[in-house]
Amino acid sequence: MGTSSSSAGAGGKSPLIPAGTDATPGAPVPTPEPNRFQPFRIAFGHHTRGIGKGSFLKSALGRYARTATGGARVGPRRFGPAYSSGGNLFALLGEMQGGGTGSASVGVDLSRLVGRPLTLAVQEIARALAPEGIDADRVAVAINEAMTEVLVDEEIFDPSALSADQIVEVLVDYLARILFHQVTEDAGSAWNRSPSEARTIEAENELFDLIKIAMDRQLGPKLANGVGRMSKVDVERAQLNAMQEVWREWETFE
Repeated sequence: MGTSSSSAGAGGKSPLIPAGTDATPGAPVPTPEPNRFQPFRIAFGHHTRGIGKGSFLKSALGRYARTATGGARVGPRRFGPAYSSGGNLFALLGEMQGGGTGSASVGVDLSRLVGRPLTLAVQEIARALAPEGIDADRVAVAINEAMTEVLVDEEIFDPSALSADQIVEVLVDYLARILFHQVTEDAGSAWNRSPSEARTIEAENELFDLIKIAMDRQLGPKLANGVGRMSKVDVERAQLNAMQEVWREWETFE
């Protein structure tokens, strides 16, 4: 996927929830533990080296959920702007599937994209829905990648041909990529332990597959039969709840 980081990653003194990203602002945030990323990165480094046939990946994610990010009550709050953009994406695709322009759901007329090449349409949608602030690029990339992956067989953007299942799949893939990019970024220099570029790609794919399966299990049912019916607030809440369930699952990994 080409998203792994060669930087050191966030430090132990960095905030658990960066300014402007809290999905539940005003709720208390605990003091970060010193060196909170170290156990996660040690285990993740073993994963990138290919040790343990996947056991170190789960071990790393257990440490990520419990210690590095402050647990299920804190870690998932960090994605507030992503949840907002995800709610807009779900609403936009549902509206345009029914013949709308996007004005009702996101306040932007995107009807000019109908019939245009998919790659162009996806880029414009990602640009229109990306939030301001530090998560702008992360969200735009995730929207672009998710729509391109789910609609891989399409050359032209035709929202009227989208099925409800495809719209749900886009949002599941989108949120999985949001989490994947955050974990790979937080792993930081642990990626340097990979013995080869091929192993790095393999390790990335193993991480993404695990995240995607978990997100599909947790978020998919929450969105079932929701296209055109769920409000943006409902979709934002569904994403937060799904992320919390993923965290709780990871917290059981030893």
